Amino acid sequence: MLIPALLLGLLQAQLPPAQSGPRAYEPSAPALAAKAPGAPGYGLQTTIRSGKILLTNLRFHPVTRKVQAQLYRVRGPAGMGPYRLGVQLQFHPQQQAPNDVLHPIWYANYFAITSAQDGFPAKEAGLEGRWVIERIDGSNFGWDLGALIFHISNSPVINVDAAKLPMFGGPSRKTFRITMRKVDGPVDPGDGTLEPVQANSEIQEWLNGRQTWRDLLILRSRQARFAPLPIDLAGHRIWVVRNLGQPSPDSSRMLEFWREDPLNGAWDTGLVDLWPEPADGLRPGRAIRIEDHWYRILANGQDPVTGRLDRLELRPWEPDIAALLGGATLAKDLGGLNAPPLQESIEQLANESLVEWKTRTLPGLLAAQNLGPAEDLVIRIEKGVLALDLETKGIRARLDAAARAEAERKAQAELAAKSGQPVPQAQTTPATESERLADLLEQRKAILMAILGSAKQSLANLRR
Repeated sequence: MLIPALLLGLLQAQLPPAQSGPRAYEPSAPALAAKAPGAPGYGLQTTIRSGKILLTNLRFHPVTRKVQAQLYRVRGPAGMGPYRLGVQLQFHPQQQAPNDVLHPIWYANYFAITSAQDGFPAKEAGLEGRWVIERIDGSNFGWDLGALIFHISNSPVINVDAAKLPMFGGPSRKTFRITMRKVDGPVDPGDGTLEPVQANSEIQEWLNGRQTWRDLLILRSRQARFAPLPIDLAGHRIWVVRNLGQPSPDSSRMLEFWREDPLNGAWDTGLVDLWPEPADGLRPGRAIRIEDHWYRILANGQDPVTGRLDRLELRPWEPDIAALLGGATLAKDLGGLNAPPLQESIEQLANESLVEWKTRTLPGLLAAQNLGPAEDLVIRIEKGVLALDLETKGIRARLDAAARAEAERKAQAELAAKSGQPVPQAQTTPATESERLADLLEQRKAILMAILGSAKQSLANLRR
């Protein structure tokens, strides 16, 4: 099995110097950063022993609010040094030999030479055909093709330990000492591709630097689509950024709320809160929670080209009491954001508002109404109680069914493990309801029953 190859093309970088202080880095070329998923168009780039690394797609974890980003190794001319060998390489991983017809070296780890260019050092030295590379300058680079290519492209002279795959007998081995060709002229910093990479110790050292994240936030904030929107909220100035989220099919757009302008780079102290944008957008009437305070969207606007949020008007959230009396839940206010903690929070606030309305507003309403409105109120509340009763029973039935299904899956998994059969996969669908949500709706039903008692007494008095 061969891993896709990378041509050693035009190059314009140098090996990283030994680090005596914070790791050096610089902004990435926008054309190169735009090749990351989501086309962010910004990023920071540093050079380590195994290549050039790009950091982009800054975001924050929706629960912990810890800073996150994506790492890529730059492949191609933009990620390499000023020398080239003139070969196309592929990594051949070790395999189980199917028979003993061929020598075991055919199935070992090595770097295969798939082609050699005319007029370049490899072909001039005879390094082509069935020759495979086992080490360069004494190292196999952990069989990391990118690290090997980066080393080659930054070395004026290399020693190649190669083996010739035999048709019969054992392999021939030879060390080629090759003087590399240096490419004249600058390279296009956007001429490369991006390969996802995990953080090693060198990269982690870079990520541990506070300045790294500060500069990445400032770079992001200078992009038109991430430009912070200043708004006044509860007597304070805050800034809002619409972040398109992690570029994946199941990602969500996030609204970031900042107490400091993100252009100042305060990535660790400036963020106030995060709110997931509903799938159907930020429509007027939707509820938003910021620092445990709920607000309702009055108006919003987005730039049609960049998608940047360029208008957001909020007011303190108040529930629709008439809808609550009719048994409504507040899922519509969340716009489909059905995470249990969000539902529980807003439904609890609705219950508290309904209790206040019962004590402060209901007595005056009952005293002022005549027979027709009094009858309508009783009918509305009775229907609301019935609706809530069905809703809570439905939630508990669905939770019980999910619990039984999980218990059955665990039982099947135990049986499968004992018999050596494949273990059934766990359900990955996140829960959208909870026992606490059902309890809160039961509380609302009790509140409605108390209101209904007062309404019925008032109606009886009007009928006398």
